Amino acid sequence: MKISSKYSKSGIIKQIKSLSFVLMTFGLFACNDLDLVPVSQLTGSNFPLTDNDAIAAINGIYTANSNFSSSSSYVTELPADATQCGEEVTSGSGASIGVFQHDESNPTVETVWTVLYNGITNANAAIDNIAVSSVSEPLKTRLINEAKFLRALYYFYLVQLWGEVPLVLHPEQGVGATRAPLNDVYQQIVTDLTDATELPASFSGADYGRATKGAAYALLAKVNLVWAQVGDSEPKAKYAAAVAAADNVTGYVLEEEFLDNWNTSKRNSGKEKIFTANHVNGQYPEGGRNHLAHCSFASGFSQVTPHLIISDISFYNRFDDQDQRKKGSYAKQLVQPDGQVFTFLTPRFRKYIDTINISTTNLTLDIDRTILRYADVLLIKAEALNELNDGPTSEAYAAINQVRRRAYRQSLNQLSAYDLSGLNHHTFQDAVREERFKEFVYEQQRYFDLVRWRILVKSVKDIKTDVLAEVFDSDGNQLFEDDDSPKVQVRTTMSKSNVALKHYRFAIPKSQRDINPEGLWQNWGWDGADPAKTGTNPYAGFE
Repeated sequence: MKISSKYSKSGIIKQIKSLSFVLMTFGLFACNDLDLVPVSQLTGSNFPLTDNDAIAAINGIYTANSNFSSSSSYVTELPADATQCGEEVTSGSGASIGVFQHDESNPTVETVWTVLYNGITNANAAIDNIAVSSVSEPLKTRLINEAKFLRALYYFYLVQLWGEVPLVLHPEQGVGATRAPLNDVYQQIVTDLTDATELPASFSGADYGRATKGAAYALLAKVNLVWAQVGDSEPKAKYAAAVAAADNVTGYVLEEEFLDNWNTSKRNSGKEKIFTANHVNGQYPEGGRNHLAHCSFASGFSQVTPHLIISDISFYNRFDDQDQRKKGSYAKQLVQPDGQVFTFLTPRFRKYIDTINISTTNLTLDIDRTILRYADVLLIKAEALNELNDGPTSEAYAAINQVRRRAYRQSLNQLSAYDLSGLNHHTFQDAVREERFKEFVYEQQRYFDLVRWRILVKSVKDIKTDVLAEVFDSDGNQLFEDDDSPKVQVRTTMSKSNVALKHYRFAIPKSQRDINPEGLWQNWGWDGADPAKTGTNPYAGFE
């Protein structure tokens, strides 16, 4: 039986809560600055000798995955076309990313860098020390492969956000680390994930929720697809590798009901989710909260703009009414706890709103953050086959049409009126891109997709971003279109017109460059960039 890689209340997330003492005792907490030697005193001679201690050390690596949820929406949603921020734009705020006013000192961006490298540091220490410990086999190999999966995931986030990044694989390598070539980083990610494909196909009991064989193959498929599009050599071989990895993701199927992927009652029984970041109320880290849920529903049942919202109503209108993903992605109406239906003037992001336990506080929202699910694997396969063969194959159609059939509540294994056919390379490419938008609204994929397709600037500049204007009367009461009272415009839509080619990557955080300016050279277009390191314009020909 397939077990989705997500943490249950009876699984490893409960072990993490009591992990702080273990980690502090043995020095697994990383420092904030990459240039400093990570704080890790574990060696082969003093590493915990018991299997349980080694398991606890591995559990600590998962915390970065959940911590990333707090800032992921700001760095992966706001710089894309389909999401706008309802917060006030101030210097250094997360909201500044949404209007492309962020710089190399932005604390939200720095937090993401720190969280991911802390996870990598903990993974490095665990891999090196478990390898020379007396931990029993086959547990030793399994734990090392879990750490490699998580290290690969964190490096994949880093390389997509910053490009060339320091490739640190051992605790002692942190001092003076230099940004490694892009292909070297991707090759290491592939190497780690290849090892991780030896993980068990499923877990149960206290181990429920760990990275699995399916998660490793799914991430390997995605990594090869992205590498083919951003690397500088052998794209066809990488597309073929993406297809092969996707074919090895077995034991998963699409949920009949799209929204069941975010149904908390199916936390431990979902059949489509492959890997998630778990959030359980009261558990470590951050009280179990999923900040994504808070951001999409912070203002509750009101017309006040939440932290994150659709950037333009045209994105909502791109869905057919028959497509269940329309109501699954955007909430135009919701039933309040008293049974009354509330209609939003501007649709809210739907996926992380728990209608059973309605809450606007970020401390009581425990819906897991989706990272990998089977629909993604199918669309990765369809896209890779189209690029590999310079046009769609029967397998490519079969993959994308499964996703479309589920969207329109058709049988997954029978021909449907909603099936695609007769497309060429370019039109199938467009179809995949449209399907990915509709499938993954507010799943922290849009920015990464626009970047790898090299259409970020064009896509952002094409939107109108006209849905967020708020109008108030002189007493501060919010007014709407059907009000006759005199209106005073106090906040207009935050424009995304500042988007530029440099936004294909984030700036290396200034705090990191202050420590290691030579090793951490700045990305093109940002203050402090050196053309000798970046080239004149690495994004020539990008849109």
